[in-house]
Amino acid sequence: MTIGQLVRSLPAAAFVLGALARPFTPEDLVQTNRLSGSIAVSPNSASIAYIQAHYSIEEKRQYTQLFVQALTDNHPHRGSSRPVKIIEFSADARPNPPSAHKEDDDEFAGGPKKHLKPSQPVWLSDTSLGFVATDPGTGKSTLYSVRSGKGRWSKPRPVVAMAVPISDLHFSTESGILAFTAEVYNSTDSLVETAKLDYHEKLRADTGQTYDDLWVRHWDTFVSSKVPQIYTLSLKVKDKDHFKPKGEPINVISSANANGRLEASNSFTLSPTGRHIAFVAKYPGHDYAWKTTSHVYLAGVDGSGAEPINPGKGGASSSPAFSGDGTKIAYVQMAATAYEADRNQIKIYDIANNTTTEVAADWDRSPSHVLWSDDDTLLVTYNEWGRNKLAKVDIATGAISPIVSEHSVGSVQQLPGTSKLLIDYSALDSPTDIYTVSIDDGAMSRVSQLNPKLASEVFLSAPEDVTFTGAANSTIHGFLLRPPNFDSQKKYPLAFVIHGGPQSSFTDGWSPRWNLNIFAAAGFVTVALDPQGSTGYGQNFTDAIRNQWGGKPYESLMRSLEQLLEEHPYIDRKRLAALGASYGGYMINWINGHSNVFKALVNHDGMFSTISTYYSTEELYFPETEFEGVPFDEKARENYERWSPERYVKNWKTPTLVVHSEKDYRLVVSEGLSTFTALRRQGVPARLLYFPDENHWVLKPANSLRWHREVLAWITKWTLDDDDSSATPYDSARFRVQGNDE
Repeated sequence: MTIGQLVRSLPAAAFVLGALARPFTPEDLVQTNRLSGSIAVSPNSASIAYIQAHYSIEEKRQYTQLFVQALTDNHPHRGSSRPVKIIEFSADARPNPPSAHKEDDDEFAGGPKKHLKPSQPVWLSDTSLGFVATDPGTGKSTLYSVRSGKGRWSKPRPVVAMAVPISDLHFSTESGILAFTAEVYNSTDSLVETAKLDYHEKLRADTGQTYDDLWVRHWDTFVSSKVPQIYTLSLKVKDKDHFKPKGEPINVISSANANGRLEASNSFTLSPTGRHIAFVAKYPGHDYAWKTTSHVYLAGVDGSGAEPINPGKGGASSSPAFSGDGTKIAYVQMAATAYEADRNQIKIYDIANNTTTEVAADWDRSPSHVLWSDDDTLLVTYNEWGRNKLAKVDIATGAISPIVSEHSVGSVQQLPGTSKLLIDYSALDSPTDIYTVSIDDGAMSRVSQLNPKLASEVFLSAPEDVTFTGAANSTIHGFLLRPPNFDSQKKYPLAFVIHGGPQSSFTDGWSPRWNLNIFAAAGFVTVALDPQGSTGYGQNFTDAIRNQWGGKPYESLMRSLEQLLEEHPYIDRKRLAALGASYGGYMINWINGHSNVFKALVNHDGMFSTISTYYSTEELYFPETEFEGVPFDEKARENYERWSPERYVKNWKTPTLVVHSEKDYRLVVSEGLSTFTALRRQGVPARLLYFPDENHWVLKPANSLRWHREVLAWITKWTLDDDDSSATPYDSARFRVQGNDE
């Protein structure tokens, strides 16, 4: 079975059933089972543990489940065993649940009810699994363990309680060292002292916060005086595979905290012996908001000798990985110091010799994750032509040998003692599941079936690759999805979807946000293209958007649209809708000022003014790179003004749905309000969908459902066939499927 056949096997039943399979709906999307966090592999590679999340629309509850599943790839007569649910937690997902609602609960396999929400599974031995539960009231985290014996799992047993929330757990069975991150105040390394300071902070009479430098807030949170740090704690076996802590947590970063405290990321790893740790951190300074530079540090787990292995200039570092013998560290780093989308370059640091070498220096792709296969070979994931791929890299020659080239590979980790990897894997028509893959020949084996009924019940449209000729004779790649029961003799409306970033791309992978199959299922031919600025087509193509925001990408999109309409006559030219988020939302505003070809537009968290955005966003390195300077520089200001959608508001005529959220600190809510004001003040039909509790993304399941209903209702309303009078009223939460007379 080929890789493509393997992945397509999930929705295959829908293709066989044809018209018998119903269309995919937003209700289906928000209720799919999803992986939450990382997958934990047991030391002997015999089992995995993972968290599964599920939302119930009917119950209005969010479920969090911890599963353990045996891996049986080495047994030719059996597939992977069925997953065993260790613990289940549920909570009312409404923002203000009725006080009379029964208390949230969970259940242990074979045990009494408790109140624990499992997260971050980590194997403590081949038969003992740890997980973290954090009390929402006190904020304290506790590491629990469960033990397998005689075919059953024990009740959870507390291992160690922490005074503050902890995350990003790693454990070395070799050394017995547990590593994790925790946020602590600058004035202390103590988790207990931090908890005390938190308590006193809550007793303050005022709520004022002061800042003397940038940044003030990031993503969806105002910056506090607490900084993420990495801690280690020794765990010892007490009896029968039960563990207890020895000593107190040690801040392994503190020895490097000179002239301020390093801010650790969650990108860290333990050495094979468990005696050293490699982590990524950003050095403190006033230029936080306009520099991306971060370094890889090497430290002892006892907190000794934390030093950068790549000091000096350079951009963002990530993905450190120890070699099998622990003598080298592979990582990736960008060269530019103020550009978040520069090409990641593979580097290997020799610990004994204090030397660094580059690997595959001429490879024009940007790997996002690196790990070791053996002493001579690295493994990398990277984006290329709409696929998130997995490949081997020969260290000596830089030769790239693909292992998985289709669809989308997510996380990757080795199965110790085998020649296989564990990955999560998905496609545009196949939700994420867990697979094993052979490093030698790429043979894949499916481990999980998180959504087993989806294939037999729902039609999911398979994506088709499309290419067009864009600006400067460039090749523009993307995907086309057809509606259910497609008939080429009929006419269909178009959903023309524009991605954010802008240094991003549409990939053949599943997503709970902007899932292209949702639009196709609603009766729209759905097309998603990667114009200049997109990733996966070489660094020059990614960089081509710089100081060209409304230039080459817009020209490529509009040229591609015209070619699309010429090549696919079943698309109705009179019924076109365009949708976009973030940079895609910017492009929606830009389109509204430069074209009247669309009947409806959807702008999610888009930019209204390049200048106001500069002064209100947090990551200043982004606009300073994109528009080649700061807006208070005369020359650079011309760039900002040239590409600002606000300049063309007087041309806006297309009905637009505007979506924005209060906690979006990347593109603040005033950008959406300004867009809505400009539309309605000129009498242009518009609707504002506002979320007070979401950030740049709409993540809460009920809010996601509302988002999808509003978006589909809007584009349906404005793209109905002139002869169709059976549309659902606009204010209804429902929508009708177009082009489906079945």
